Amino acid sequence: MIYYKVRTGTAKWEFIAKSFIVLLLLSDLQVLYPQDNINPPPPGYDSYKANVVHGNNLVVSYYSSTVGINRQTRIYLPPGYTTDSTYNVLYLLHGIGGDINEWYNNGAPHYILDNLYAEGKIAPMIVVLPNGRAMVDDSPGSDIFAPDKVAGFANFEFELITDLIPFIDTTYSVKPGREARAIAGLSMGGGQALNFGLAHLDTFAWVGAFSPAPNTKAAASLIPNLSEDTAKISALWISCGGADGLLYISQSTHEFMVQHNIEHYYLIEAGKGHDWSVWKPGLYHFSQRIFGRVPVTDAPSIVMSSNEDATFNMSYDPADQTIIFFGNTDIKKLSIYDINGRLIQSDSNMRNNRLNIAHLSHGIYLVIAIDGQNSFHDKIAKF
Repeated sequence: MIYYKVRTGTAKWEFIAKSFIVLLLLSDLQVLYPQDNINPPPPGYDSYKANVVHGNNLVVSYYSSTVGINRQTRIYLPPGYTTDSTYNVLYLLHGIGGDINEWYNNGAPHYILDNLYAEGKIAPMIVVLPNGRAMVDDSPGSDIFAPDKVAGFANFEFELITDLIPFIDTTYSVKPGREARAIAGLSMGGGQALNFGLAHLDTFAWVGAFSPAPNTKAAASLIPNLSEDTAKISALWISCGGADGLLYISQSTHEFMVQHNIEHYYLIEAGKGHDWSVWKPGLYHFSQRIFGRVPVTDAPSIVMSSNEDATFNMSYDPADQTIIFFGNTDIKKLSIYDINGRLIQSDSNMRNNRLNIAHLSHGIYLVIAIDGQNSFHDKIAKF
């Protein structure tokens, strides 16, 4: 699993973000969140548990002025839903072959959320699971790639904004404003979430894409006004399987966000494909990071200081392939990460403030050293 969140701050340094050695010069980059900061969902996270309070699952109809007919959507009301309180809303979208039942029948969102509520890990939210094809015959049909079906997915943007959101806002007890509204989806729905969520940042503050499909707009077209809209993104999540043939879409979107210093989560599930082994964990993780919630694991274990402020320094001697530290004789811990954010080596016992790295393969690494009060970070290139 590869995971990190890119955040803006005050320190300036270079971060390596691809499997090929590409230096991306990022201004204001503060913290690298390595993969160790996020854990896979625990066993049973998506299973029914009799000892927890459960939400209520409904199928309701609303009028679509976009299509000119009544259409259906699933709705999950959280445990204890009452009109005496107001709730956030997550719009959760299906894939190209799905409908309002795809998540419910295969992804167990109600069990995932019920269990997270029982653990106090998510904010109260209503979840809307609509049919993402805005058309008269909104069934998948025998040809899910038919041009009219694909056009229906694009047309859903207008129905969502014009019809469905106003229906939810006036029918249920919801909190007002963009900070109380999120959108996420899998595959085709992941592309919709990026396309619609980032295009309507006055409507959505939280956007999540699990294995976004080729309907995703080119990264440079996702955010209409970079200078003004970027600050409106409260959380942006992108996850995908490492063995997914559509990984390039997540990668290109991620790279654009990195290049423009747009804070986001990026999770690659090693060895996984285009399936529920990625999408269910995507919902599990995303739901804990929206509506003002941030898991403890997101807090970096190391707050990096700039080189100028550090109390020690380091150099790399390529002749004997040794890292040498100066100015401090009490290094408590040294960690080395590869270009994908994977922890390669961690040492708690330094000998004469020298560390031989001849055993490491050629490449570029991030080195972090801690003396108990301060931290120092730098890159080394080993060829």
